[in-house]
Amino acid sequence: MNPAVESGIVVPRRGSPGYRAQVKVVSPLDELWEGIEAFDEDTADRALVGLLWDVPLDEALTRVVVPFLAQLGTRWEDGSLSVAHEHFASNLLRRRLSALAHRHEALPAPDGQRRPRVLLACPPGERHDLMLLCFSLMLSEAGWRTLFLGADTPVTALVSAARAVDADAVVLAATRATALTAHSTSVARLSDDHPVFIAGRGADEEVARVVGARLLPSDLVTALDLLSPRTAARL
Repeated sequence: MNPAVESGIVVPRRGSPGYRAQVKVVSPLDELWEGIEAFDEDTADRALVGLLWDVPLDEALTRVVVPFLAQLGTRWEDGSLSVAHEHFASNLLRRRLSALAHRHEALPAPDGQRRPRVLLACPPGERHDLMLLCFSLMLSEAGWRTLFLGADTPVTALVSAARAVDADAVVLAATRATALTAHSTSVARLSDDHPVFIAGRGADEEVARVVGARLLPSDLVTALDLLSPRTAARL
């Protein structure tokens, strides 16, 4: 007799409804969080690759990366993840986003046409730049030439870089309003020569007024529409 039957345990056959009910189906997103919580780089990286590869770039960013970053921030704030977890997850994601950037490099502009240039940076003291990196990737695919300076960029370096590349637009992102308002004079001077946009949780209409910049919508797709290359000449 079947030992399972003899013991009173009925084991459903593979493919039957009973089998499906007892088998835990782990989604790539669940696997990603399990890998992060266990500091298991192989598991987390495998899950992240499964979520991002063979998916259109805008979909990978808006449906996977952005919600993941929001949840990562929430879990860090409520204490369910440590600072070490946040750093581990951020560095893992940064590496994969860099790989995505190489896979989705924008094609050269047709002869005689100039692709507009946008500079993206976080002001001094602001170290959260992954959302800005996502936006940089989307702008690149939309036809912009992007210069991504990333986190904690000195204002003097920002100004000199914008001048050196003759930037058609500058995007500054911060999670705290003070990271922007502390440099309001420099940002206002920068806006005399280049259209400056601010974004992130630290940006609102009042901050935009103080620093002399324009506020970008929080939704990346809406912000991208506002900064489409066809509008660059009107900025």
